[in-house]
Amino acid sequence: MKINYDFYTGNDSYCDGDTEKDVISYLKEYGEEGYAKIFEKDIRWPVYYHITPIRKNILKWYPFKENAEVLEIGAGMGAITNILCDKATHVTAVELSKQRASAIIERCQDKNNLELIIGNFNDIKFDKKFDYITLIGVLEYAPLYTNSDNPFKSFLDYIKTLLKDDGKLLIAIENQMGIKYFSGAPEDHTGKIFDGITGYENKNGIRTFGKLELTNLLKNSGFDNTKYYYPLPDYKLPTKIFSDEYMPNDNTINDYTPYVANDNFGVIFDEKKVYSELIKNNMFENMANSFFVEASSKKIDTFVDLEKENENLYKIDESEKKFFDEHYFIKGQDDMQKFESSREQNVTVSSNVEVDVNKSLIDENKRLQDELNKMANSWSWKITKPVRDFRTKYKNIDK
Repeated sequence: MKINYDFYTGNDSYCDGDTEKDVISYLKEYGEEGYAKIFEKDIRWPVYYHITPIRKNILKWYPFKENAEVLEIGAGMGAITNILCDKATHVTAVELSKQRASAIIERCQDKNNLELIIGNFNDIKFDKKFDYITLIGVLEYAPLYTNSDNPFKSFLDYIKTLLKDDGKLLIAIENQMGIKYFSGAPEDHTGKIFDGITGYENKNGIRTFGKLELTNLLKNSGFDNTKYYYPLPDYKLPTKIFSDEYMPNDNTINDYTPYVANDNFGVIFDEKKVYSELIKNNMFENMANSFFVEASSKKIDTFVDLEKENENLYKIDESEKKFFDEHYFIKGQDDMQKFESSREQNVTVSSNVEVDVNKSLIDENKRLQDELNKMANSWSWKITKPVRDFRTKYKNIDK
């Protein structure tokens, strides 16, 4: 492995804090294959996410062509770098954080076909073009690292210049309209419920896209051809891969475990049941939780026997199943009834308050009118204290 620090600025601006140091320590002690022992000791979400071999499933099935040269942008802690090295003739991995890169060094120290460049991708000067460029959970962060009025397009425009004429861009990204977001799971990057499906509160920040918008974004940068795949439960921890040619059915949908990474959060419905209905109505491809996309300026003729390849993916073992079970649960009917009861009670209280206020104003108005009539009909009526009192009362009500 060749390590290049020429573009490193000394600033690790993106990290999971001290947990990353724990991950690096675990990799040194147990190695990548000792994940089961690691999870017995520590199965916090960041630890699990960075170490589980399930991460590799996003590319384990993909048929790279022979003698492929691959550029991996945003290599993270190397969860996918290893499998790229196994499939390609040469891999150039770019990672912004020196701390994260140390995990890649630990994992891939025996990979002679890897060059690791530490630094901001936009600052790096490449002396060759690539057959494949991967953006696995990276495209959505373009606004943070690309100085442009249209950072997504500028980012993709630059990537296009680094691909060979028949090269392919491989993107893994959450679907802005994924069914898990409708079920109440927080948006993966902002942590806000319903943030993506309502158009994002921060219009200029990190974001994902629906299928049509993502396709158009790619076309605007010269990627005229796209082919979509649908990893379930999503691209981060995929245990099933589907495509437009190989769509799920009730049996395959029931044979996977959905998850939500947020501890004790819960969702309002079982996404597997909803997927079954979406499949019946040909809506699955637009509401799958994530996309894996091949994009190219040339025609895409990739063929994969996904039924066979799905059998070869890494499976969830018992230690991992415990994690999935603890991090995905449906809010019970009692919880929903409590919510509805609370909502109805609030509406009733609000309505009663409104009725009481209106009745009070009407009564007060009638009383003042009666008082004014008595004053006007009185022989001793003068513009003195009673009128001042009336004006004072009227002024207070007007407020």
